[in-house]
Amino acid sequence: MSDHIPFEIQTEIIKNLPVISLIRFRSVSKSWKSLIDSSEFIVNYHVNCSRLQHNLFVRYIDAQELYEWNLEDENYLSIVDDDTFPQNWFPLIVPTSVKQLGRLPLMVGTSQGLFSFYNTPVGSNRHKEMTVVIWNPTIDKSVSVVVPNVFRNYPLDTVVGFGVCPLTMDPMLVKITYSSSCLYNMIMCIPFQVEIFTLSSGIWRSSSNNMPRKSLTLSRDQASLDRFIYWLATDRIPKTEGDGYDLNNMILSFDMISEEFADIYLPDSLARLGNCSLTISELRTSLVVLEINMVGEKREYCVWKMKHGVPNSFKKLFVFKAPDTSPLNIHRVIGFRKTGEPMIDILYDSDERNALVVYDPDSDRINYIGIYGVGFPYLATSYMETLLLHNY
Repeated sequence: MSDHIPFEIQTEIIKNLPVISLIRFRSVSKSWKSLIDSSEFIVNYHVNCSRLQHNLFVRYIDAQELYEWNLEDENYLSIVDDDTFPQNWFPLIVPTSVKQLGRLPLMVGTSQGLFSFYNTPVGSNRHKEMTVVIWNPTIDKSVSVVVPNVFRNYPLDTVVGFGVCPLTMDPMLVKITYSSSCLYNMIMCIPFQVEIFTLSSGIWRSSSNNMPRKSLTLSRDQASLDRFIYWLATDRIPKTEGDGYDLNNMILSFDMISEEFADIYLPDSLARLGNCSLTISELRTSLVVLEINMVGEKREYCVWKMKHGVPNSFKKLFVFKAPDTSPLNIHRVIGFRKTGEPMIDILYDSDERNALVVYDPDSDRINYIGIYGVGFPYLATSYMETLLLHNY
């Protein structure tokens, strides 16, 4: 770019370039490199750029036999989520740090174009320690974080949440340890223990802001939107008559800016369902709850959306299931396109092979996109390109 163009104007032009171009143009000049690498530019670029491309992140197992596969059979794809969908896709090279977590590492969550996976690393004998890998597939950059003192069995349990604080664009992990024995003996319950890790600080620190009630049991099913991390939870409420407790489904939220927890209550019809009948997800920029019912031998999904980000205000959007005349059955809904169409894992044939399909609620049709796998390994979620992690 001509030296006669003021650097301020150059900066405005650079702000509108796609992520991949920004990475390449760092070699144009020292001033450009310094600008693009700065934390201020990365934060402002992500917050203000309206041209960030949306993709679908997909993981599946492509194998000949259901129980004969290894790490090399895992496929990771990125599909451009625009009007060309699903024609433009390309493979993603998984970083070594993710592979070291073993087969099909669990996903903590996704936020602002970043993904977080966790597991106990292969070969590790530290049973109360796990590793979280935060990965930006757009620029192929990852950072590993050790999570100490992880409990996974009675009487203590640990859940970990992931999000990116929208105020600072700083990736954050929230570790919650609580007593899983409360269901049987409320007297034995210990207070929740909460620790917070921010990537910029590189350390875990304790938090004591308005801890969740000891009567809550948390699910590892979480979602992150805007400034909040959400977990599906169950509250144990003493019966009004006699001994025992009633179990009510609800959602626990964590504000990444104020670092405070809050309760979000569900409609009565959802609050009284079994825990396994609900999941939470993200639809565009809204939190959604998926209600799962069995109608005959087929699963039926009801999609409830939290209106305008206002807690305790859920509205049913639509209901879908495989057609009665079809042998297909829905295994689970695994995410949504940016258009709002659910991405579904369905049983495809008698050999227990599955297909990843998209449901169109307007036409009530299931559309195949050409991805087939085995078992229940599918992972699919929408994400946008980002520069986050570039300067770590």
